[in-house]
Amino acid sequence: MATSRFSLLLCPVLLVALGCAGGHGPIGESFTRRGSERHFISTPQFGGARGRTFDDVIPVGARITAVHVGLDGDRVTSIWTSYERNGVIKETPHRGHTSSRVEKFRLGPKEKLVGIHAYGHGEIGRLVIATNERTRSFGTGPATDEPAWFESLSDEDLRSYVGVGFTGRADRRLHQLSLRIQVRDKGYASVN
Repeated sequence: MATSRFSLLLCPVLLVALGCAGGHGPIGESFTRRGSERHFISTPQFGGARGRTFDDVIPVGARITAVHVGLDGDRVTSIWTSYERNGVIKETPHRGHTSSRVEKFRLGPKEKLVGIHAYGHGEIGRLVIATNERTRSFGTGPATDEPAWFESLSDEDLRSYVGVGFTGRADRRLHQLSLRIQVRDKGYASVN
């Protein structure tokens, strides 16, 4: 009995020591994923506090190639991404509910996500996605005069920020959304 308790306590310690542990916290904290130290920040958490939490960060070495946004009428209801790693395209889980219409926002080979801004009361109604080259709006839910989060990004931010996945809360609706951003070293030339 004592041996099995000791093993249960030792196992998480070994995982951390081997660099296999997942991270913590969304804003400005470094953590390890599969043995590679990465520094992350997140956009503000737009929306409300209902639904189950999700954290769909793509694997190390992958690149987001498209964002899929589900719409019912004029409201955003779901989101997921396609990503490429070693020539293989995969998708993150669909968050929200199956929508009557899906718009696919494809990213070019040198294009990367750098920010989002969302509007809605208790759920995401309208979403604006920014890349290093352009912005695109989804849904026509109510907006405010508040400036978009990404409008204050500097040229250095645009070079060093790489969106690597979405976090938030969802059930049959998309209640909350934030973009997880990996901050790369200055002068990092590649999108990957």
